[in-house]
Amino acid sequence: METFDHIIVGGGIVGASVAYHLACKGAGSVLLLERNELASAASSRAAGLMLQASAKISKTPLANQTRKTIPLLEEELGESVGFHNVGSLRIAASEDRAADLDAMARDASKWGIPVEWPSVNTVSHMVPWLDTSTIRKVAFMPTDGYADPYILSMSYIAAARARGVVVRPRTEVRDVLTEGQKVTGVTSDAGQIACGTVIDACGVWAALFSERVGYPLPMAPVRSHYWITEPDEVYGGEHPVTILSDAAAYTRPEVGGLVLGVQEPRSATFNARDLPNDPAAFSPTKGEEHWDILATASKAVAQFFPAIKSSQFSSYICGLSSYTPDGEIILGPVPGVSGFYAAAGACGSGITLSAGMGDVIADLVLGRKPAFDIAPFRPDRFGQVDPFGEPFRDQCAAARASKIRKVATRPEHRSGSAGVVRAK
Repeated sequence: METFDHIIVGGGIVGASVAYHLACKGAGSVLLLERNELASAASSRAAGLMLQASAKISKTPLANQTRKTIPLLEEELGESVGFHNVGSLRIAASEDRAADLDAMARDASKWGIPVEWPSVNTVSHMVPWLDTSTIRKVAFMPTDGYADPYILSMSYIAAARARGVVVRPRTEVRDVLTEGQKVTGVTSDAGQIACGTVIDACGVWAALFSERVGYPLPMAPVRSHYWITEPDEVYGGEHPVTILSDAAAYTRPEVGGLVLGVQEPRSATFNARDLPNDPAAFSPTKGEEHWDILATASKAVAQFFPAIKSSQFSSYICGLSSYTPDGEIILGPVPGVSGFYAAAGACGSGITLSAGMGDVIADLVLGRKPAFDIAPFRPDRFGQVDPFGEPFRDQCAAARASKIRKVATRPEHRSGSAGVVRAK
């Protein structure tokens, strides 16, 4: 029987980052297993926004860690990892959103993230297609940008392999082996493999995988999507990512065109038990209703992007993201079995948080204190829940709908958080 110190299950960007950070910290032998092709699910369909400050201040240090890791990866590999350092413009057209920007800037400054306050005239030059007539305040974060999520995922993989990590795609893990309350290995379609640590980085399937040790993670698959315009000289070219909180929308450049993402009032959710093993065999699209979603959002978006009225949208990209009821990620040891860790529930921020999540898991596995406060991310903070039922999934959809609308204060985190539907 083969033996490794640590086995990571899931070859998306989070699993790849965990592998890289374990190797960087000298964690011993590491095996990454992926039942499909590497980075073939959410990691290849994400919009790739790299935003260090967000509506969840608990995530800021993790996102900042990812931004700091990008140049280190590029130096190791001697090539680009697909990051576009265009910065981000956080735009407020209301008093509430302006107050949110102030709070976000204060949080960013704690972590050394630069924030600038450009004039409306400067913003017009930065993003010529943007209608600035209703803007009250704008924050510019020059070290933000966007990444090609597949290239960044494979960069983590390449760097991990160079440091000795064994990576095996097309290898399915069928079960987790335990002795008493301790992980001892996994059973794969290639046989049993012994180990002392298993890390669940299975994306939207993570709750199903953790259920094998008796603790389904409190997260649900929620649809995320965006549209891409045809190239156009009006809004083509490289420019900052724009976050239009008043319209619950964002944009970023895309090969002469524009990526436009909008948050629908009620996102579609799915029972993880109904998902196929192969993401290529499933699409979260429900008929053609996604064009209705875009049409409904267009009035609010047109306040900032008037050209949407005449834009030709050539592509629609949809995928599944793992959301939790409080919009916080799931990171840390899973109750009930020693040696089993979760790096999941990224709430649509897996690209941005990837290095931070990998760094934390590597420290936890090695018995070290993480550099960041991870109390908000505890897997058991809701107590036992039924993550497959519709009431719980509705709460996760609500978290998705409010993702960029306001800056949230850090809640009190405790097991069995109030308001969450628990398992009976």
